[in-house]
Amino acid sequence: MRRALLRYGSPDIATGMNISPTTPPFRETDQPIPSGWRRACSFPVLLGTLLVLGAFLSTSWDGNAPGSKVFADDGVWWHIKVGEQMLATHTLPTSDPYSFTIKGEPWIAYEWLGEVAMALAVRAAGMRGLAGLLIVLSGVTLLLIYYYSYLRSGSSKAAFAASAVVLPMASAFFTGRPHVLGYLYLLVTLILLERFRNGHRQGLWWLPLIFLLWVNTHGTFVLGFVALGAYLVSGLVSFRFAFVTAEPWQPDERRRLLIVFLLSTLVLPLTPYGTRLAAYPLEMTLFQRITLTLNGEWLPLFRNNGPWGYVFVSLLFLFVLAQVFTGPLQMRLEELLLLLFAIGESLLHVRFLLFFAIIFAPLLAALLARWVPVYEPRNDKYALNAVLIALTVLVLGVWFPSNRAMNEAVNREYPEKAVDFLRQHPKVGPTFNETWGGYLLWSGRPVFIDGRFDLFEYAGVLADYIHIIHADGDTQFLFHKWGVRSCLVKKTTPLHVFLASQPGWKQAYEDNVSLLFVRQSDDQAMVPSVTQRPSVKAQAAMKNAR
Repeated sequence: MRRALLRYGSPDIATGMNISPTTPPFRETDQPIPSGWRRACSFPVLLGTLLVLGAFLSTSWDGNAPGSKVFADDGVWWHIKVGEQMLATHTLPTSDPYSFTIKGEPWIAYEWLGEVAMALAVRAAGMRGLAGLLIVLSGVTLLLIYYYSYLRSGSSKAAFAASAVVLPMASAFFTGRPHVLGYLYLLVTLILLERFRNGHRQGLWWLPLIFLLWVNTHGTFVLGFVALGAYLVSGLVSFRFAFVTAEPWQPDERRRLLIVFLLSTLVLPLTPYGTRLAAYPLEMTLFQRITLTLNGEWLPLFRNNGPWGYVFVSLLFLFVLAQVFTGPLQMRLEELLLLLFAIGESLLHVRFLLFFAIIFAPLLAALLARWVPVYEPRNDKYALNAVLIALTVLVLGVWFPSNRAMNEAVNREYPEKAVDFLRQHPKVGPTFNETWGGYLLWSGRPVFIDGRFDLFEYAGVLADYIHIIHADGDTQFLFHKWGVRSCLVKKTTPLHVFLASQPGWKQAYEDNVSLLFVRQSDDQAMVPSVTQRPSVKAQAAMKNAR
């Protein structure tokens, strides 16, 4: 009885019901739940379907087809290549086989399980399969945010509204990298912890398996331990102060959490590389200073050239302002700790905005539940819902991207023709790549650098790369140091301007995406002339001939 009062609050005198400071007095789960086809065609399911549609549309990149955002980050290509190599050789890499600058240097695939999943998607359905993987993961992410928000608010309508509010912020991180899988694991972890807090104990035993998959997929497993630790520690005390409530665990609950925490820790070394995957987040924080500075996702929120800083502040301001006028939202201690951690990390590093969206959505839903009418099954229009759900599924099917649409998106954004030109002139190399390292690597070209910045930072290549792209006084020396004979660059960059002004360099190729400069030498056969570049009609004829 004491446990019930601590968890659910004291009985209301008028109704005799227990009213919790962190639980709405009336929840949709208090009503009879429809069964069979009615449940499948209920209004909450329709709302979830609309969220999936929103996630689907959010995966469009730069006006291309849905799913094309999988190519928004050049890193997708080297992830695919590494996954394909593992599937072909049935071994995991231990050294770099892709660059000409540090070939053979020790290197491990820190995200190998996610890379295998990406390679399997490409093997199954080409680039359409990869886009489909992103679409599925994005949709599942939104559905889990929706469900997590519903658990906290007790209102499917409020949960839908909160999920829709954070969708634009969350979708900014729906790209072709294993971190999307990492945040799925985080959501499952949070949902299991929330259900455990509400009395559903058995699901907690899934956490060690989740952490085993997680540590082999992405370094975001650290956030899972933050969440697990917040729930565990918050249940060690009991108090109610202002809008914060600490609800103590019963001895058997505390013991179960400790066992799960221990088991989740013990599985971390169970990787093909031993403890190195578990240690990588700490290694990155302590020893990869240039990588953290150069990668825009690791910059502080307001140093990033985007709207998200203003969106972030606006959401927090409106969240606080609503409580000023309507009364504070009662929070459990673990919720407050996670929210403060998410706010702090987002301010320090823009990449944690997705983590903030996940933590913030349930609290926003609980606040919105004050005004949003509760869903009542007896008033539901199941037939109409079924029609709308069917139409939404039809739209998803009709608009699902094709391989042709994906290839067109790649051609518009990546130097495919420049890579073909380099294949036709194999003596033009080694080639410095200002960007597109992942794409060149995937295409079979040895690269100067790619998105595996940690590897290149340790070898000193990353520092030299920064000097080169800024075209400072050491550029020519560094080209000689690494044996660079050609440069693939973007237009109007400092390096483009520098090379165009140097008598020892000659523009050999140009398209709408890239420029190729080649170092002059006595062997002029090595250096294709700009005038030798095929005309548009000739290129079309060559393509038709192929």
